[in-house]
Amino acid sequence: MLPINCDIGERGADHPVDLQLMAWIDIASVACGGHAGDNRSVEAFRGRAEKRGIAVAAHLSYPDRENFGRRSIEIPWAELLESLHRQYALMADVTMVKFHGALYNDSCRHEDLAETLAGWLTETACTTVITAPASTLAQACARAGIAVFTEGFAERRYRLDTEDGSLSLVSRERSWASIHDLQEALGQARRIAGSHTVEAVVEADGRIVETRTAPLPAQTICIHSDSPIALDLARELKG
Repeated sequence: MLPINCDIGERGADHPVDLQLMAWIDIASVACGGHAGDNRSVEAFRGRAEKRGIAVAAHLSYPDRENFGRRSIEIPWAELLESLHRQYALMADVTMVKFHGALYNDSCRHEDLAETLAGWLTETACTTVITAPASTLAQACARAGIAVFTEGFAERRYRLDTEDGSLSLVSRERSWASIHDLQEALGQARRIAGSHTVEAVVEADGRIVETRTAPLPAQTICIHSDSPIALDLARELKG
């Protein structure tokens, strides 16, 4: 199985599921206040990660706690970068970054945003970014000399664009965006790890019309800590 990374520290410093997840993951992407998290939760999860030998990444977001960073927002570049600086200040000695939610998704599609974020990562001396394979952000970071650690999601469904062959996560507005069945999520994670492919849905007129196999060359598997199957999923994948 590939290394497991987990978006964590989004529910306070002592959430029981998050605490248990730390026993089963390889990388903790710790929320830094943009969408969730604060000084106390960052310190708590960094401390636990250090004790367990778990790598850490700064998990940065649009400054939008109200919507948990999961909605795209109109924000001037200067204001966005100022917010990222404030968030990163909580983990300023960490050199690995993962963007969250809508910022993650937007950076995978929009070249101007990807270039802006790659420039910011270079400025802050970050050396590694966790992002989607072949994404616009991955390409911008590679050009900037930033190492790209590609990921696949265990409990999120993928959408295939049949025009350009690109993969993206199904919008959370769709009822089928997340996988809640443990065996299905395990199967997806193991397929990504084993064959570097995923079964992606093709959507039209707000419905699924078919599924197709698509390449997904991931180096790590992501589990969202707030998934109802997160703990069982991590245990099974690492067991």
